[in-house]
Formats: sequence, C-alpha cells, structure tokens
Amino acid sequence: MIIRSESAGPSESAAELPYPATRTTLWPIALLFLAANLYNIDRLIIGNLAEAIRTELAISDVQMGLLLGLAFSTLSSTLGVFVGYLVDRSVRRTVLALGILLWSGATIAAGFAPDFRAFFICRGLVGLGEMALAPAALSLIADLVPFERRGRTLSLYFLGATFGTSLAALIPGAIASHAFHLTLPGLGSLSTWRTSFVLCGALGPLLGLLWFTVREPLRRGVALDAANGSRVAERLAYLWRQRKVIGLLIGGGTFFFVTLYATVNWSTTFLMRAYHLTLAELSVPLGIAAFVAGVSGYLLAGVLVDSRLVRRHGGKSALLVLVPIVALPGTLAGFCPGPWVALAALSCITLATPMLNVAVNASLQDLLPNAMRGFSLTLFASVNALLATSAGPLLVAVVTEHVFRAPEMIGYSLAIVGLPALIAAALCFEGSRRALRTELAAGGELARVVAGGY
Repeated sequence: MIIRSESAGPSESAAELPYPATRTTLWPIALLFLAANLYNIDRLIIGNLAEAIRTELAISDVQMGLLLGLAFSTLSSTLGVFVGYLVDRSVRRTVLALGILLWSGATIAAGFAPDFRAFFICRGLVGLGEMALAPAALSLIADLVPFERRGRTLSLYFLGATFGTSLAALIPGAIASHAFHLTLPGLGSLSTWRTSFVLCGALGPLLGLLWFTVREPLRRGVALDAANGSRVAERLAYLWRQRKVIGLLIGGGTFFFVTLYATVNWSTTFLMRAYHLTLAELSVPLGIAAFVAGVSGYLLAGVLVDSRLVRRHGGKSALLVLVPIVALPGTLAGFCPGPWVALAALSCITLATPMLNVAVNASLQDLLPNAMRGFSLTLFASVNALLATSAGPLLVAVVTEHVFRAPEMIGYSLAIVGLPALIAAALCFEGSRRALRTELAAGGELARVVAGGY
C-alpha cells in the first residue's frame, strides 16, 4: 500500500520518485531542530527547578517524583498510540504543529499552578503534546532523506534536544541569579520558578504556527501484506512476529531510559543537596556540561551510524550493546569526592544518550514499514513513558525517602536505581542483536523490510 501526500499526483509512485532535493529539506529539518530544542526545555525545566517547586508547593520527595515522571506520562501513555495513528494517517506537519501548541500552552499554565493537583494536570498535557514530536519527526526524516544520510540527519535533529537540555538549566539559572520576577496584571509578581515556566512556554506558539508553512512530503513504503494494513490488529501482529528483535530493542531502550530519567530529573537536586550549591551556582556548569557531552555524542553517533561498518546489518545493534557501558559512570556520581567530578560522571549519561537515540531510531526506521512507523513509535514511546519516565524519578524518590530516610543520600539512590537498569539494557540489546542476525540469515519477512531501504 502506498500512502500519498496531499500533493502527490494520481499516477505517482513513492517507489519511483527520487528523494527531495537537499535544499528543499533544509526548512523542515531546521524546524525539527527547533522543535526538539523546545521539547527538551519544556520537558526538563522541572528537574532543574524541583527544589524550588517542592518548597513552594509544600510537597514531599515522592510527590515531586510523581511530578517529574508519572504526571508527564499519564496522558501520553494512554493516548499516545492515537497520536501515532494520526501521524500515519494524517498530515504530519499539522499533527506536529498542534502538539507544539498544546505542550507550550501547558508549560505556561504550569507556571500558574496553585497546587500539586493542578501542576500534575499541566505536566500530563505537556507529555501528551510532546508525544507527537518523535513519531512525526522520524517519519518525516525517513521520507525526506535517503537511507545513507539518515544517521547524520537524525543527529542534527537530536542536537536540538541537546541545546534544549542546556537551556533548561541556563534559563532558570539566569532568572534565579538575577532574581527576575515576571509581573502580570491582576496576578502580581511571579516567583522565579514560575517565571521560568511562563517564559519557556511562550517560545512555542510561533514555532507551532511556522509548521503550517511546510509542504507535506510523499510517504514512501514497501508493500507487505501483513505490515502495511491499516488495521491496528495487523500492525500489532507484525510487531508480535518480530518481538525477539524489536521487542528486545525497545526493552533495552526502556531500561536505559529508567537510568536516564532518574538521573536527569534528580541530578540538579542531588548536586544541590550533596554539595550545598545553589541553582545559580550550578546552572552554567550544568548547561555547559550538557552541551559539550550532548553535541559530542550526537556528532559521534551520526558518523558511526552512517559508517560502512555500522550500516551493515546488525551493526547498529552491536553499537547499542556498548552504549550502557559508556553511561555507567553516571550512576556512580554519588560516590564522587566533589561536585565537578560528580558532574563529569553524570555527563557520561549525556554522552551515551545521543548514541542510543540515533542508533535505536535508525534501527526502527530500518525494521518498520513506513505505513506503521508513527503508530509503532508512539506505542513504544507510550510503553517507555509508562515504565521508564514514571519509574525512574519515582524509584529514586522512594529509595531516598523510605530506605535511606535522608535527603542528602539521593546520590546513592541514583546508583541503586540506575546501575541494574543499565545492565538489563545491555542484555536486551545483545539479545536483539542475536535475533536480528538469525532473522536476516533466514531471509523472511523482516529481511524483506530491511532490504527495502525505505
């Protein structure tokens, strides 16, 4: 089945048309870069402001853990698959534009949340809106960029997330260090953390509207009877048949993200509590460390994934087995003798995450037919949100509050949660690698999808 763009002629075939000229893809890829930037600012700003939010709302570590994780994933894990279905069946630029408008508006609203419940709802809407970005972006890139250049394009797209990670620390840090309070008519002066939410959210609406200037590209795909059907049951059946490869691949990513979300959301609080630093003192080092490690990771990942060695069937799976090893020092930050050594250790996770993002998503583009990429990616993202996004931050809070019973021991909690998760991730990736090698040798359904090169 060929799915046509809104501009495709009646006799055009996706398999026969060349990819768009590079100059025509620069604008949508630039917008994807900016969207990934805002995505991470609005997603991660809460972690850098966790102590201020917890204090003003008078909530516990466990409640803060819920806001850091479960609140974000509640709607995205339950409604995310529907968003993915829209990505597969609708104009992707429109779905993406509406998603940006939703998450930006919810971020602004969070700046006015009076209590835990209201803040929880706002974070849920942020998560739902952001669920549109990854499947739409990856589907668009697969239709805009040929196979041999996707690794570098994915790296460029994800570099936006690295900028966002840095700005999520730098913006609230600058606001706090200058004691800047936004004053609004009828509402008075907002605290610095509320000011940060309002200003960061205000960046999104313009970007959302700019997406309506993008022309929807022609969808490309391969004709597989079982995989390209429009029914959800057919798509789930394909994923079930390939569970040893795709299931373990996603399982490895989920375990890795347990460590990532636990660390990213609690690292600022850990450094503040363990070494008695303020957000103003930490924001610049945090921003620089995130930028250097993230950019280095994505540049390295783009080169590796597009290299002949890794592009060989199974090469990305082999790379993924090594990623948790690169991230491992980050789980041991609580044992470091000083804050800057601890920050360097935490940066190992920031360095490893780009390699995982590019390799996993490039692998899924290889393994999934076009007509089910949006659905499948949001299904995986929903599982990841429900398990990793929720569990990582919450488990750290529970161990700190109920096992150690000492807030300053949060660094040890990061190790207890993160280290076993990274070991499990490496084992899953190795299992997926072996299963893929077996499937390709057998020359069955999955081998035909991979050989399609779409």
